[in-house]
Amino acid sequence: MIKKLLVFSLFWFLFGCSKPVEHHSLELDMDVVIQKTDSINIYYSNSNSIDFNDVQSYWIPIKGSKKNQKICFVFPDSIQPKQLRIDFGRNRKQPEIIINEICLSYHKKSFCAKGEEVYYLFRIDDSNTTIDKLFGSLKRKQPNQIVGPSIYPKGDKLFKRLNKFLPISKNAPPV
Repeated sequence: MIKKLLVFSLFWFLFGCSKPVEHHSLELDMDVVIQKTDSINIYYSNSNSIDFNDVQSYWIPIKGSKKNQKICFVFPDSIQPKQLRIDFGRNRKQPEIIINEICLSYHKKSFCAKGEEVYYLFRIDDSNTTIDKLFGSLKRKQPNQIVGPSIYPKGDKLFKRLNKFLPISKNAPPV
């Protein structure tokens, strides 16, 4: 009996979870290099505003790796962000962070920003972040500062891109 249960559990694990989940949420996928274990804080706004707050944010733990890693975050169905801010951790020993690509998808629609394109949609926070444009790497402005590098929406470019495929919110201003 135990063998049957183990075989069934193994079969379920291998084949039962492989189907893509259908959801009605915004999905954020990032291809990044984050060398040391840390956390990313993703802030969102339901309007064109960039007045971000802790209530409208999520912490995502990240295991460090010297290789590229894919980070995927799916917003709850009830949240349809119109602006995003990404803070890259609090680990003061974190060397530079490299953002290779950011993709956003909703249902079957998506768009990606790769390499320099990321900085068409996002800008660095000059108060705490420096960028090496040649390599696209982000660092803390001061090595001992608590807040890690962060990127903010650049004007309304991200807002307009998200509004192309997210449902119109009743509270959002017209585009």
